[in-house]
Amino acid sequence: MRAVVACLALAALAATAAGCGGNCAEIAARRTALVARTQIAPGPHAQVVIPLARANQLLAALVRDQPLRAPIELPDLGPLPLAALALSAQVRTVELRPAAADRLRFAIELEIDEADRPLTTLAVVAEVKPELARTATGSELVAGFGPDNLLAVRPELGGDAGRVLVDAVKRWLPAAVTDRVPRVVLDRAAGKLAEHLTGKAYELLRASLLKRLGELTRLRIRLPALPIARTAVASTPEAMTIDLTTDLPVRRGLAPAALPGSDDVAVRISQSTAAELANWSIARGHLPQHYARDLEPRADGEYRPWLDYVAGDPRRPVKVHVFQERGGCSYFQVGLRYELGIAGDKLEVAIHDRLVESANASAALELALWLKQLILGSVDSSYRAAARTQLTIGDRRFAARVLGAAVTGDDLAFTLGFTVAP
Repeated sequence: MRAVVACLALAALAATAAGCGGNCAEIAARRTALVARTQIAPGPHAQVVIPLARANQLLAALVRDQPLRAPIELPDLGPLPLAALALSAQVRTVELRPAAADRLRFAIELEIDEADRPLTTLAVVAEVKPELARTATGSELVAGFGPDNLLAVRPELGGDAGRVLVDAVKRWLPAAVTDRVPRVVLDRAAGKLAEHLTGKAYELLRASLLKRLGELTRLRIRLPALPIARTAVASTPEAMTIDLTTDLPVRRGLAPAALPGSDDVAVRISQSTAAELANWSIARGHLPQHYARDLEPRADGEYRPWLDYVAGDPRRPVKVHVFQERGGCSYFQVGLRYELGIAGDKLEVAIHDRLVESANASAALELALWLKQLILGSVDSSYRAAARTQLTIGDRRFAARVLGAAVTGDDLAFTLGFTVAP
């Protein structure tokens, strides 16, 4: 602390001796170079990773709690005197599976039942393109399937369907004729039944049961609160990844990273994006815009902060620039790094290696407490952006709670847990 004040005091003496005219032009040029940047680094600038195992747990609970069933009419199976039957289809499972870029794939298993007795299964695949939907409060990625976007592939019966359908036809015959029906007739009837289940019956289920299932499992992912320009979706057997690119003047996007090995949702934001998000928040009044000489937030304050992140400076990559915008011209720049942690539900920030790297000021300013508050406020922008991530499936909303926060290289990493929202 004493070193910081001493550095500023010396800088103030130097600035006083040198006069202000030339310094004002130099400070103005420095400010323009910092705030007028328009170049945007390639994305992604942030990323959301949702483990498929966790998403599929939520889907399974939804299907279990809201079972869906629809009747199936028995087709004409020829001259066989079959007893009256009650066939139906019930949704057994819905799972997210890996898909091509910018696609999501739902694997659906329907159980074909004879009364309350399982007969066989019918597998269906739906592949959809998630759409970015912008709302008054942010952006959402929406993915849902319906009758029109189920993949145009022939649904598949379970591997044992040949045998079980023959056995079913035999059970439906009167006992007096069962042993007299040739096997070839039974096979032909079972074949017609299989063709019906994957043909006409499936088309009817597609328009009824699968339509209701698509509504039940419609996926809405509320994305982190960032000015998002575009998204990209990718999936592996382990996770679905949503890359986010902003329209902020980010110097450096996210570094490549291995997928987290847990069932928790992860949100990563590059530190350069975090700095520009803080500047964006300051410009829109979400964070204080001006500070007085004692560095208390005041609407009529003389000083305005600007944050930057320089990845090439391994010791002090975070830069805090403070410009005097009213009542004179002065400037100083502080370099530092910080660490993050979560204590309970509270974000904690520890500042390290703080150093006044440049000063052109006519008076020394008290920095220590103010820097801590400013950095906490700026990092809190990213923390809150990550915490706004939310998953909604059908009418069931899962709110995020930040479980962990850390600085990993040039990125901020947040771990989120999902709980059913009221």
